[in-house]
Amino acid sequence: MRTKLPTSIQTIDQAKTFLKELCANNEQYHPEDDAHDISWGTIETVGDFPTKEERDQLNKLMNEIYGLEGNENPDSMIFDPCEFIMEQNGFQ
Repeated sequence: MRTKLPTSIQTIDQAKTFLKELCANNEQYHPEDDAHDISWGTIETVGDFPTKEERDQLNKLMNEIYGLEGNENPDSMIFDPCEFIMEQNGFQ
């Protein structure tokens, strides 16, 4: 995996930095999906697939993003990681 995974995410700025790096490294995926269920076959460089430990950490980080203050209610989240990733990829 090319993206350096943080230990934890406690702020929206940290979430944005992490998600931007995932996108820059073409390692983004739908944040609601389990990282263990992702087909990582689109990564071109052999050996860049996330290890089990990295996939565990990806799940932990995405859960922390969804648990940020203000994101408790899915209908009125202050920071939507899905929307942010789409914006990073040119979709609005």
